[in-house]
Amino acid sequence: MDKIETVYISGDGAAWIKQGLNWIDKSKFVLDKYHLSKYVKAATAHLEDEDIEQEIDDALKEADKAWLKKAFAKILERTESETKRKAVTDAKRYILNNWAGIEIKVDNYEIVGCSAEGHVSHILSDRLISRPMGWSKNGADKMAQLRIFKKNGGKVYDLVMAQKKKEQREQAQQLQDELIREIRTNGNRYDDVWDSNLTVISKGHKTALYRALRAFVG
Repeated sequence: MDKIETVYISGDGAAWIKQGLNWIDKSKFVLDKYHLSKYVKAATAHLEDEDIEQEIDDALKEADKAWLKKAFAKILERTESETKRKAVTDAKRYILNNWAGIEIKVDNYEIVGCSAEGHVSHILSDRLISRPMGWSKNGADKMAQLRIFKKNGGKVYDLVMAQKKKEQREQAQQLQDELIREIRTNGNRYDDVWDSNLTVISKGHKTALYRALRAFVG
């Protein structure tokens, strides 16, 4: 972290994302282009005049708040439907609430964008959400990790074989442990026999019988 000058946290402006500013040192919030464009479209899609959308884009690029407010005023003047007026008002409120995340991008060549939405769409949503299906928490987690593994260049066949070899090693180890426990258990049954105070052993005279019994005792 001593080598890092700035950490840019890019997102849609949700409170839980901005909370990262309190957790990550030297961090600054950036409103990602995907969500910004989404709200601009919501505010202008019902108008045939493309100039007003360009005016908003220009105001955002310059981070000129006064210019932006005038552009939204023009849109509201041309919007009759209450539903559309609400969409325009919501878009304006969203943009102004995240103004610092827009302003920081002006003439800032360090900010090159965020691929999070693309990753969510093409890696996760494409498999987990696009087609109706149900997932357990464990299943969704495993599938997400598997797709990320594959996108990062991993080969699923190699992964399966590696897991199979790991299971075989674990099974072999388990059998070995069970065999050792069984040998120890059976051996303990005869401890009292060998621990007996046999005269021929206790006297220590190295007779043929002594050597034979010592071979058994160990």
